Amino acid sequence: MKHKHLFLLLLPLTILFGFLLVSQTAKAEPYKNYDQFYDYSAVATIKGTWGANLFINNDHNKQFDKILPKDSQWQIYGYTKRKDGFYYWAGGDQWIQANQAMVPVDNASDAILNAIAQYKDSGDPDTYWVPIHIVADYGNDYRGGYWGTDYWWVRDEGPRAASFKQSFVVYPNGNAFKLPAGGPY
Repeated sequence: MKHKHLFLLLLPLTILFGFLLVSQTAKAEPYKNYDQFYDYSAVATIKGTWGANLFINNDHNKQFDKILPKDSQWQIYGYTKRKDGFYYWAGGDQWIQANQAMVPVDNASDAILNAIAQYKDSGDPDTYWVPIHIVADYGNDYRGGYWGTDYWWVRDEGPRAASFKQSFVVYPNGNAFKLPAGGPY
């Protein structure tokens, strides 16, 4: 009788733990597919040292048009990932080189986009991007310190989240910084 009670107690606990365990069998993918357009509405601020390159076309036949002034702002309507980086669509057939611009960060996807657009995606199929929003009231060990009290810590994790290859601090205005090895402590 005792064994039956023990079995009936352990069976639901075992099933519960089975549901709570996170499966590590799903294969991670690089952030976004090459040569695919993604709808995205935001205002990009040009942050390149001398401005940002504006191109006509966004394929292997793209042509340089002009340099957009530093600190100017442009409405964007989407973006694509190409072999040579990300490009923001500014309407018509005009494309802004994304590593020379930043977009405001309202959520985890925006934080990842800013980090990768400014510093490039490794293209590693084992990459898994993990964004953590750090705010003063969040109650975690990362709040405050050198990087401030409101930013996103974006990590490029390896297989099964065993380690991370690179990490970034991304602020609400879209400014991103690549960190040395380790976290933002």
